[in-house]
Amino acid sequence: MENTINQSFTEVYYIINHFEKELYNKIPKGFINLIKQNMDKSYKCNIDFSEDINKQDLLHETRVILSLIYRDYLCSEEERKILIEKDKSEIAKYEEELREKYNPDNLFKKNQTTINNYQENTNVNENETAMIQYKESFIKKILNKIKSIFKK
Repeated sequence: MENTINQSFTEVYYIINHFEKELYNKIPKGFINLIKQNMDKSYKCNIDFSEDINKQDLLHETRVILSLIYRDYLCSEEERKILIEKDKSEIAKYEEELREKYNPDNLFKKNQTTINNYQENTNVNENETAMIQYKESFIKKILNKIKSIFKK
């Protein structure tokens, strides 16, 4: 995972270095230095700047970082608010899906119905099970008594 994020930083660094000077200056220098420090120096990215960036074969993390750069530094204030609201609604929808999937109240209901169905399908009669009593023979009792006398 860390290697992928470092490769993404490399792709992002090369992309923002090809921005127009006006856009490049909108991004804080500290953020650019952070990207530069964490990029994978041995990774060779294949970005064709003559084509549209959306048609490029970029890493998923690269696209995420670029979208965050756009949202936080490059877009207008109105568009930023719209994007933030959209992100919040997407996060809320995802959390709702997780809540439905992993709800602790419903987590064991499926298993409980499976157990009930299993018990109904198997014709187990609890009354048919009986304990077997072990009866000691008369001779064995006498031998045990004699042994207990000698052990004292």
